[in-house]
Amino acid sequence: MPVTAAMRDRALRIAWRTLRIAVALGLVYVLARAAGFGDLATVRAMRPEWLAFGVALVPLSVWVRAYNHGLLLNAHGRLLGPWHLYRLTLVGAGIALILPMGAADLLKARYGLTVHGHAEEMVISSVFDKLTSLTALAAMGVVGAVVAGDPVLAGVAGVIALATLVPFAVPTGGLWRLLLRFLAPRAHLDEEVVARQARPPLRLLAKVWTVSFAAWIVTYTVVYACCRAVGAPIDIFTVFALAPLSTIARLIPISAGGIGVGEFTMAALFVRAGVDQAVAAQAALLQLGMLILLPGLAGALILATVRKPSSETLEH
Repeated sequence: MPVTAAMRDRALRIAWRTLRIAVALGLVYVLARAAGFGDLATVRAMRPEWLAFGVALVPLSVWVRAYNHGLLLNAHGRLLGPWHLYRLTLVGAGIALILPMGAADLLKARYGLTVHGHAEEMVISSVFDKLTSLTALAAMGVVGAVVAGDPVLAGVAGVIALATLVPFAVPTGGLWRLLLRFLAPRAHLDEEVVARQARPPLRLLAKVWTVSFAAWIVTYTVVYACCRAVGAPIDIFTVFALAPLSTIARLIPISAGGIGVGEFTMAALFVRAGVDQAVAAQAALLQLGMLILLPGLAGALILATVRKPSSETLEH
Protein backbone atom coordinates (compact mmCIF):
# COMPACT_ATOMS: atom_id res chain seq x y z
CA MET A 1 0.00 0.00 0.00
CA PRO A 2 1.50 3.35 -1.01
CA VAL A 3 2.35 5.83 1.73
CA THR A 4 0.17 8.91 1.44
CA ALA A 5 0.88 12.43 2.63
CA ALA A 6 -1.75 12.01 5.35
CA MET A 7 -0.04 8.86 6.59
CA ARG A 8 3.32 10.64 6.68
CA ASP A 9 1.85 13.56 8.58
CA ARG A 10 0.26 11.22 11.10
CA ALA A 11 3.53 9.34 11.56
CA LEU A 12 5.38 12.62 12.12
CA ARG A 13 2.81 13.76 14.68
CA ILE A 14 3.10 10.47 16.56
CA ALA A 15 6.90 10.62 16.46
CA TRP A 16 6.95 14.22 17.70
CA ARG A 17 4.47 13.45 20.48
CA THR A 18 6.50 10.39 21.52
CA LEU A 19 9.69 12.47 21.54
CA ARG A 20 8.08 15.14 23.72
CA ILE A 21 6.88 12.51 26.20
CA ALA A 22 10.39 11.01 26.26
CA VAL A 23 11.91 14.44 26.91
CA ALA A 24 9.49 15.07 29.78
CA LEU A 25 10.18 11.69 31.38
CA GLY A 26 13.93 12.10 30.89
CA LEU A 27 14.03 15.53 32.53
CA VAL A 28 11.92 14.37 35.46
CA TYR A 29 14.18 11.33 35.91
CA VAL A 30 17.30 13.50 35.99
CA LEU A 31 15.71 15.80 38.56
CA ALA A 32 14.58 12.83 40.66
CA ARG A 33 18.16 11.53 40.68
CA ALA A 34 19.45 14.95 41.71
CA ALA A 35 16.77 15.19 44.41
CA GLY A 36 17.70 11.82 45.89
CA PHE A 37 14.12 10.59 45.89
CA GLY A 38 15.39 7.02 45.74
CA ASP A 39 16.58 7.45 49.34
CA LEU A 40 13.86 6.90 51.95
CA ALA A 41 15.68 9.23 54.34
CA THR A 42 15.05 12.09 51.93
CA VAL A 43 11.31 11.43 51.95
CA ARG A 44 11.18 11.01 55.75
CA ALA A 45 12.93 14.35 56.24
CA MET A 46 10.08 16.25 54.60
CA ARG A 47 7.79 18.28 56.83
CA PRO A 48 4.28 16.76 56.63
CA GLU A 49 2.46 19.90 57.82
CA TRP A 50 3.74 21.90 54.84
CA LEU A 51 2.98 19.03 52.49
CA ALA A 52 -0.59 18.94 53.81
CA PHE A 53 -0.90 22.73 53.48
CA GLY A 54 0.25 22.62 49.86
CA VAL A 55 -2.13 19.79 48.95
CA ALA A 56 -5.01 21.60 50.67
CA LEU A 57 -4.42 24.69 48.51
CA VAL A 58 -4.59 22.79 45.22
CA PRO A 59 -8.43 22.56 45.09
CA LEU A 60 -8.58 26.29 45.88
CA SER A 61 -6.18 27.00 43.03
CA VAL A 62 -8.39 25.04 40.62
CA TRP A 63 -11.53 26.77 41.96
CA VAL A 64 -10.13 30.27 41.43
CA ARG A 65 -9.23 29.39 37.82
CA ALA A 66 -12.69 27.92 37.28
CA TYR A 67 -14.29 31.06 38.72
CA ASN A 68 -12.15 33.20 36.43
CA HIS A 69 -13.34 31.29 33.35
CA GLY A 70 -16.90 31.63 34.58
CA LEU A 71 -16.58 35.42 34.68
CA LEU A 72 -16.04 35.38 30.91
CA LEU A 73 -18.32 32.51 29.99
CA ASN A 74 -21.28 33.73 32.06
CA ALA A 75 -20.79 37.44 31.36
CA HIS A 76 -24.11 37.74 29.50
CA GLY A 77 -26.09 35.01 31.22
CA ARG A 78 -25.50 31.94 33.39
CA LEU A 79 -24.44 29.10 31.09
CA LEU A 80 -22.47 26.87 33.48
CA GLY A 81 -22.59 26.53 37.24
CA PRO A 82 -19.59 26.28 39.60
CA TRP A 83 -19.38 22.45 39.54
CA HIS A 84 -19.37 22.20 35.74
CA LEU A 85 -16.79 25.00 35.52
CA TYR A 86 -14.64 23.15 38.06
CA ARG A 87 -14.85 19.92 36.07
CA LEU A 88 -14.02 21.77 32.86
CA THR A 89 -10.94 23.31 34.48
CA LEU A 90 -9.78 19.87 35.62
CA VAL A 91 -10.32 18.52 32.11
CA GLY A 92 -8.12 21.31 30.78
CA ALA A 93 -5.42 20.30 33.27
CA GLY A 94 -5.69 16.69 32.10
CA ILE A 95 -5.33 17.64 28.45
CA ALA A 96 -2.37 19.87 29.30
CA LEU A 97 -0.44 16.84 30.55
CA ILE A 98 0.09 15.86 26.92
CA LEU A 99 -0.44 18.84 24.62
CA PRO A 100 1.28 22.24 24.49
CA MET A 101 -0.57 25.11 26.13
CA GLY A 102 -2.33 26.55 23.07
CA ALA A 103 -3.46 23.21 21.68
CA ALA A 104 -4.57 22.04 25.14
CA ASP A 105 -6.77 25.10 25.60
CA LEU A 106 -8.39 24.66 22.20
CA LEU A 107 -9.12 21.02 22.96
CA LYS A 108 -10.52 22.05 26.34
CA ALA A 109 -12.83 24.47 24.53
CA ARG A 110 -13.82 21.67 22.15
CA TYR A 111 -14.60 19.40 25.09
CA GLY A 112 -16.67 22.10 26.79
CA LEU A 113 -18.56 22.77 23.57
CA THR A 114 -19.22 19.07 22.98
CA VAL A 115 -20.49 18.42 26.51
CA HIS A 116 -22.24 21.71 27.28
CA GLY A 117 -22.85 23.44 23.93
CA HIS A 118 -22.82 27.27 23.58
CA ALA A 119 -20.24 27.36 20.80
CA GLU A 120 -19.59 31.09 20.66
CA GLU A 121 -19.37 31.63 24.42
CA MET A 122 -17.45 28.43 25.17
CA VAL A 123 -14.70 28.83 22.57
CA ILE A 124 -14.13 32.57 22.90
CA SER A 125 -14.25 32.55 26.72
CA SER A 126 -11.79 29.62 26.87
CA VAL A 127 -9.30 31.47 24.68
CA PHE A 128 -9.72 34.74 26.57
CA ASP A 129 -9.41 32.91 29.88
CA LYS A 130 -5.97 31.65 28.86
CA LEU A 131 -4.92 35.02 27.43
CA THR A 132 -5.80 36.91 30.61
CA SER A 133 -4.03 34.27 32.69
CA LEU A 134 -0.92 34.65 30.53
CA THR A 135 -1.07 38.44 30.82
CA ALA A 136 -1.03 38.23 34.61
CA LEU A 137 1.70 35.58 34.53
CA ALA A 138 3.89 37.55 32.13
CA ALA A 139 3.51 40.72 34.20
CA MET A 140 4.67 38.79 37.26
CA GLY A 141 7.47 37.34 35.13
CA VAL A 142 8.74 40.80 34.21
CA VAL A 143 8.95 41.74 37.88
CA GLY A 144 10.58 38.41 38.74
CA ALA A 145 13.18 38.73 35.97
CA VAL A 146 14.09 42.23 37.13
CA VAL A 147 14.48 40.95 40.69
CA ALA A 148 16.61 38.06 39.39
CA GLY A 149 18.71 40.51 37.35
CA ASP A 150 17.97 38.86 34.01
CA PRO A 151 17.09 41.49 31.36
CA VAL A 152 16.63 38.85 28.64
CA LEU A 153 13.91 37.03 30.58
CA ALA A 154 12.35 40.37 31.48
CA GLY A 155 12.19 41.24 27.77
CA VAL A 156 10.70 37.87 26.84
CA ALA A 157 8.06 38.16 29.56
CA GLY A 158 7.28 41.72 28.46
CA VAL A 159 6.79 40.63 24.84
CA ILE A 160 4.46 37.82 25.97
CA ALA A 161 2.44 40.27 28.08
CA LEU A 162 2.02 42.68 25.17
CA ALA A 163 1.17 39.86 22.73
CA THR A 164 -1.64 38.63 24.98
CA LEU A 165 -3.24 42.09 24.87
CA VAL A 166 -3.47 42.23 21.06
CA PRO A 167 -6.74 40.24 20.71
CA PHE A 168 -8.39 42.59 23.23
CA ALA A 169 -7.07 45.78 21.63
CA VAL A 170 -7.68 44.69 18.02
CA PRO A 171 -10.55 42.15 18.03
CA THR A 172 -10.97 40.46 14.66
CA GLY A 173 -14.34 38.86 14.05
CA GLY A 174 -13.07 36.93 11.04
CA LEU A 175 -10.46 35.10 13.10
CA TRP A 176 -13.05 34.12 15.71
CA ARG A 177 -15.44 32.84 13.07
CA LEU A 178 -12.63 30.77 11.52
CA LEU A 179 -11.71 29.32 14.91
CA LEU A 180 -15.34 28.53 15.69
CA ARG A 181 -15.83 26.87 12.30
CA PHE A 182 -12.77 24.71 13.03
CA LEU A 183 -13.87 23.69 16.53
CA ALA A 184 -17.62 23.61 15.93
CA PRO A 185 -18.14 22.84 12.23
CA ARG A 186 -21.79 21.84 12.71
CA ALA A 187 -22.82 24.65 15.00
CA HIS A 188 -25.15 27.40 13.79
CA LEU A 189 -23.12 30.47 14.75
CA ASP A 190 -24.83 33.62 16.00
CA GLU A 191 -22.85 36.56 14.62
CA GLU A 192 -24.25 38.88 17.29
CA VAL A 193 -23.05 36.58 20.07
CA VAL A 194 -19.62 36.27 18.42
CA ALA A 195 -19.27 40.06 18.24
CA ARG A 196 -20.45 40.48 21.83
CA GLN A 197 -18.16 37.78 23.29
CA ALA A 198 -15.15 39.01 21.29
CA ARG A 199 -15.36 42.48 22.84
CA PRO A 200 -15.54 42.06 26.61
CA PRO A 201 -15.91 45.39 28.45
CA LEU A 202 -12.87 46.86 30.17
CA ARG A 203 -14.53 46.59 33.57
CA LEU A 204 -14.95 42.84 33.12
CA LEU A 205 -11.38 42.44 31.88
CA ALA A 206 -10.05 44.33 34.90
CA LYS A 207 -11.94 41.94 37.18
CA VAL A 208 -10.69 38.91 35.26
CA TRP A 209 -7.08 40.09 35.39
CA THR A 210 -7.40 40.70 39.13
CA VAL A 211 -8.70 37.17 39.69
CA SER A 212 -5.92 35.83 37.44
CA PHE A 213 -3.33 37.47 39.69
CA ALA A 214 -5.07 35.92 42.70
CA ALA A 215 -4.97 32.50 41.04
CA TRP A 216 -1.22 32.77 40.46
CA ILE A 217 -0.69 33.90 44.07
CA VAL A 218 -2.46 30.77 45.31
CA THR A 219 -0.44 28.66 42.86
CA TYR A 220 2.89 30.06 43.98
CA THR A 221 1.91 29.76 47.62
CA VAL A 222 1.74 26.02 46.89
CA VAL A 223 5.28 26.27 45.48
CA TYR A 224 6.38 28.03 48.68
CA ALA A 225 4.78 25.25 50.75
CA CYS A 226 6.81 22.72 48.75
CA CYS A 227 9.97 24.70 49.47
CA ARG A 228 9.23 24.73 53.19
CA ALA A 229 8.38 21.03 53.13
CA VAL A 230 11.88 20.15 51.91
CA GLY A 231 13.61 22.78 54.06
CA ALA A 232 14.65 25.15 51.27
CA PRO A 233 16.03 28.39 52.78
CA ILE A 234 14.04 30.73 50.55
CA ASP A 235 11.43 33.36 51.45
CA ILE A 236 7.98 33.65 49.93
CA PHE A 237 8.78 36.89 48.08
CA THR A 238 11.69 35.23 46.26
CA VAL A 239 9.41 32.34 45.33
CA PHE A 240 6.82 34.77 43.95
CA ALA A 241 9.57 36.49 41.95
CA LEU A 242 11.16 33.37 40.46
CA ALA A 243 8.33 30.86 40.07
CA PRO A 244 6.56 32.77 37.23
CA LEU A 245 9.72 32.42 35.12
CA SER A 246 9.54 28.63 35.40
CA THR A 247 5.88 28.72 34.34
CA ILE A 248 6.79 30.84 31.31
CA ALA A 249 9.45 28.24 30.45
CA ARG A 250 6.61 25.70 30.07
CA LEU A 251 5.53 27.57 26.96
CA ILE A 252 8.54 26.07 25.14
CA PRO A 253 6.91 23.04 23.43
CA ILE A 254 9.79 20.58 23.64
CA SER A 255 8.26 18.29 26.25
CA ALA A 256 4.77 16.96 26.90
CA GLY A 257 2.83 19.70 28.69
CA GLY A 258 6.07 21.56 29.41
CA ILE A 259 6.76 18.97 32.12
CA GLY A 260 10.41 18.86 33.09
CA VAL A 261 11.28 22.14 31.38
CA GLY A 262 9.48 24.22 34.00
CA GLU A 263 10.92 22.12 36.83
CA PHE A 264 14.48 22.39 35.52
CA THR A 265 14.05 26.14 35.21
CA MET A 266 12.64 26.41 38.72
CA ALA A 267 15.42 24.31 40.23
CA ALA A 268 18.08 26.36 38.43
CA LEU A 269 16.54 29.65 39.61
CA PHE A 270 16.34 28.39 43.20
CA VAL A 271 19.99 27.31 43.07
CA ARG A 272 20.91 30.82 41.89
CA ALA A 273 19.00 32.12 44.91
CA GLY A 274 21.21 30.07 47.24
CA VAL A 275 19.28 26.81 47.61
CA ASP A 276 21.18 23.52 47.59
CA GLN A 277 20.87 21.71 44.25
CA ALA A 278 19.26 18.58 45.70
CA VAL A 279 16.80 20.59 47.80
CA ALA A 280 15.91 22.79 44.81
CA ALA A 281 15.20 19.67 42.74
CA GLN A 282 13.02 18.26 45.52
CA ALA A 283 10.94 21.45 45.71
CA ALA A 284 10.54 21.57 41.93
CA LEU A 285 9.37 17.95 41.74
CA LEU A 286 6.98 18.32 44.68
CA GLN A 287 5.23 21.27 43.07
CA LEU A 288 5.06 19.29 39.82
CA GLY A 289 3.16 16.58 41.66
CA MET A 290 0.80 18.98 43.43
CA LEU A 291 0.08 21.59 40.77
CA ILE A 292 0.37 19.62 37.53
CA LEU A 293 -0.07 15.91 38.14
CA LEU A 294 -2.83 15.96 40.81
CA PRO A 295 -5.32 18.13 38.88
CA GLY A 296 -4.15 16.65 35.59
CA LEU A 297 -4.84 13.08 36.67
CA ALA A 298 -8.23 14.13 38.04
CA GLY A 299 -9.03 15.73 34.69
CA ALA A 300 -7.85 12.65 32.81
CA LEU A 301 -10.17 10.52 34.95
CA ILE A 302 -13.10 12.78 34.05
CA LEU A 303 -12.20 12.50 30.37
CA ALA A 304 -12.02 8.73 30.63
CA THR A 305 -15.41 8.38 32.33
CA VAL A 306 -17.51 11.02 30.57
CA ARG A 307 -20.18 9.74 28.23
CA LYS A 308 -19.78 10.60 24.57
CA PRO A 309 -22.46 13.17 23.68
CA SER A 310 -24.90 12.79 20.83
CA SER A 311 -24.46 14.67 17.58
CA GLU A 312 -27.39 16.90 18.53
CA THR A 313 -25.26 18.51 21.22
CA LEU A 314 -22.76 19.71 18.65
CA GLU A 315 -25.39 21.36 16.52
CA HIS A 316 -26.59 23.81 19.18
